[in-house]
Amino acid sequence: MNKLQLIISIASTKTLLLKAIKIALIVGIILNLINQGEKIFILAFEDINYYKFFLTFIVPFSVSMYTAITMKLSFHVGEKVIEDTILKCKNCNNKLEIKKEQTIPFCKNCNEKTQWKIS
Repeated sequence: MNKLQLIISIASTKTLLLKAIKIALIVGIILNLINQGEKIFILAFEDINYYKFFLTFIVPFSVSMYTAITMKLSFHVGEKVIEDTILKCKNCNNKLEIKKEQTIPFCKNCNEKTQWKIS
């Protein structure tokens, strides 16, 4: 599985999407109240800048997704892999094919200094 396929696979998981939506709703509401609260409280909906309104939800959603995907793409010893992939040790270039739900082992050459990346 290449990196783009892995990113799409991670981004389309139900739990990740739901968490990102929840974060976007909470942060988006708070930021909209800060930025346009006076218009919202007096119900002056015609004065609300709807571009800002929707962007205020899109930005925290995007940041949340980016952060979660980045964390899932870091392969740490002892964690389980979310998809079949080939890992490469950053130190010695040793390759390891690993299947979904397998625990990531130490590199046989580097042991405690193992740092995996997607190959």
